[in-house]
Amino acid sequence: MASSGQLSEIPHLVARIKTLTNPQLKELLRNEGLAVSGVKASLQLRIIDYLERLANSEGNGARYDALKRLIYQVAIPGASAFQSSSPSYQLPPPPTIQPTPSQSRPSSLGAMAPQPSSHAGRLAFKESPFFTIISPLTSVMECKVREQTRDSIELKVLLSASTASDLQTDPNLRVMIYCAADSGLKQYTKSDIAFPHQVELKANLDEVKANLRGLKNRPGTTQPADVTAHIRKKANYPNNIVMTYALTTKKFFVIANLVRQHPVEELVSQLKSRKIISKEQVIREMKNRAEDTDIVATSSIMSLKCPLSTLRIQVPCRSVVCTHNQCFDASSFLELQKQAPTWTCPVCSKSTSFESLQVDQYVDDILGSTSRDVDSVVVEPDGTWTAPSDANAVNLGERTPTSDDDDDDDLIEISEPGNPFMKQESMSANILLERTPAQSKSREASTPSSAARLSSKKRPAAQVIDLTGSDDDDDESPAPPVKRPALNFGVRGIAPHDSHTPVANSPLNDRAYPPPSY
Repeated sequence: MASSGQLSEIPHLVARIKTLTNPQLKELLRNEGLAVSGVKASLQLRIIDYLERLANSEGNGARYDALKRLIYQVAIPGASAFQSSSPSYQLPPPPTIQPTPSQSRPSSLGAMAPQPSSHAGRLAFKESPFFTIISPLTSVMECKVREQTRDSIELKVLLSASTASDLQTDPNLRVMIYCAADSGLKQYTKSDIAFPHQVELKANLDEVKANLRGLKNRPGTTQPADVTAHIRKKANYPNNIVMTYALTTKKFFVIANLVRQHPVEELVSQLKSRKIISKEQVIREMKNRAEDTDIVATSSIMSLKCPLSTLRIQVPCRSVVCTHNQCFDASSFLELQKQAPTWTCPVCSKSTSFESLQVDQYVDDILGSTSRDVDSVVVEPDGTWTAPSDANAVNLGERTPTSDDDDDDDLIEISEPGNPFMKQESMSANILLERTPAQSKSREASTPSSAARLSSKKRPAAQVIDLTGSDDDDDESPAPPVKRPALNFGVRGIAPHDSHTPVANSPLNDRAYPPPSY
């Protein structure tokens, strides 16, 4: 039968197995002589069932220990050397947290202090290329629903002597807080990292500055909270981590883990060392597209700048699920994903992952064959490429761009021969007033208002010109009647309604207003 130590190790080994990839799971199964067919969930169940059978059967302690070491060696590259110097990393059991008198007393909100959750051993998080969970440092604590109040969860981190020493010497070893929302957690369900919307995290009374929300409406973009800088790296020192939250409509689960951090440089080196997209494969795909009768293949311009950093690409990579040849810089992409892991292609916005990224040898060859000041190349449908130059600019369209000033020179005004253009000016109001009555009548019959408007603009409003008098009247004729100025209403062209208002010296005007007798 399994010992008590083996029974306590099973949940942690199960959590470790659930972080492995398909090739790693198949490696474990081959080593134990088990079948390697099936989907990932089947592979996990097969190795977990085999592990539990070894732990529960007698006489298999050596095989169990060998499988346990292999699991950690596969999950953590270089774990054998790491474990030889730090035996406690093979499987440190989670510390038993005894409730203190302050924890046993009811809180100010009337609720009991939180106790370790029954979800321990079943809470697993989705894998991240940037972090590998080595071992839990606390039990899983449950954050109860608090729709109208606030509450606090306290985690006590006690470091062993070897763990404290390794944290001081290895900068990639970190203490991180993981949190997940309750979404009906099952035994083999992996959770996204998610903190309550209103949350405050403190480690040894120091506020932890971390982005605990991620991107809005984007689950899975939150990173674990790094509290290493606030932890006292001393053996058996009671480090207190308090998470205060409020206004939650669902439960959360929180735990402190010992994590190995993978820098971006390490991931880029890993990209370079694994399978690449060969130059021959890229050219073959381009020729196949060019031979498609439904597609008109033409030359295109490929940018050698990363769409994220706008700098020249250093390590060109793209996802194997993408159909474009445009690449992006591996370091820039991974740095962005480390801050907010959306894992979408910056060129076509398709979902991608670290496992699907590969270095493009075709673009890498172009980068190595061109100078650093070349920002783009012209790619032909058959895969050949040329660096753009003045000659290429002429060949592509056989024209050069023109300035806006050249467009103005193309506008030429042509007039008919014998009819030179002459500027027409409006006739002066003085000339209109000096016309004979017949001329004035004919002009005003056609445009009564325009001439009057010109007259009104040229003369002051107070000056009135009488055109109704006879030509025989001398300069000393008596003043006209009081109503006589009303006759000029039609002369000045401001009759409001009838455009046929009688004008001065017309027969209608004489009948309506007979001249006075002297």
